[in-house]
This record gives sequence, C-alpha cells and structure tokens, in this order.
Amino acid sequence: MKKDEKEKWLKFLIDEFKESKIVIFAEFSGLSVKEMEQLRREVKKASCRMRVIKNNLVKKSFQMLSRDEACKFLEGPNILLWSREGDESEVIRNILKFAEGTGKVKVKFGILNHAFVENEYIQQLGKLPSKMVLQGTVIARIKSPLAALVNNIKYPVIRMILTVKILSEKKGAEK
Repeated sequence: MKKDEKEKWLKFLIDEFKESKIVIFAEFSGLSVKEMEQLRREVKKASCRMRVIKNNLVKKSFQMLSRDEACKFLEGPNILLWSREGDESEVIRNILKFAEGTGKVKVKFGILNHAFVENEYIQQLGKLPSKMVLQGTVIARIKSPLAALVNNIKYPVIRMILTVKILSEKKGAEK
C-alpha cells in the first residue's frame, strides 16, 4: 500500500471512529467467501458497515485518538464493524448470532458511544432486547398507572349509565 493511500485510510478510520455510535473488532479465521458475504448481509440489515483493515492502520488511528487501551487486542486477522446511525444492540446481536452459528468469529472488543468496552460487556449487551423494545416497555410502564386511574374514574360512571339504561328498558318493557 502506498503512503498516500495509507494516509487516506488513516483519515477515513479516524473520521469513522469519531462519528460512529458503535465500533466492533472481531477476530476471524477460516471464513469462506460465502460466509463472509453472509456476514456482510447480516450486519447491513442493522445499518452497519464492515471491512478487513490492516492492524497497523487501526493502531495508528487509535494512537491518534488516544485510545491506546485497544491496541493490545489488535493481533491476527480482524474484521472491523461500525455503524453511525444503526441500533447498537441490533449490530451486537447480529455479529454475536453469526459468531455463535459459525464458530469462526470471535468478538474482541468494541467502542460504544466513544467508550472502550471489552468482550464480556458486549456479550451482556447482546442478550438485551432491542432499543425499541426497551423504549416501548418504559413507555408502557409509565402509561399503565395513568390508564388504571382513568379506568377507575370512568368505571362508576359507565356502571351508572348501564344501570339507568337497564332500568329504562325494564320500564319500557312493563308498559
């Protein structure tokens, strides 16, 4: 790779690391071309991008971003996955599901919202429901006491209306 091309990739990596919500590094070995394409399709569903990039370029970009703690994990062939706008939990679930299915990919570490996270943390996040499901659960729990209050206020009025209706129908039937 020529020097100007390396500088271009270095600038690209730094920009992507700064702008991405999530970046995941995974070790891969023995992946066939078909499996690699399958992985690309899986991560693309979560608005995620994937590349295999030289470790030296990644190390240099981390050093420029003062993320030296990640450099110790950069050995062997690595896949770089990142997403700017996708749901972080969906990206994590997709890569972990693929890793579990093939056994040829092992997540090493990640950068989640600009914070370094290790494999164990990523594994725990992969077990959580998606962000939309969690948001829906919170909204439902906030809404349920209010719905119960409305029903408790509404019930006596509805009961009285039904009672009056039944009485008027009985009176109408008696005539």
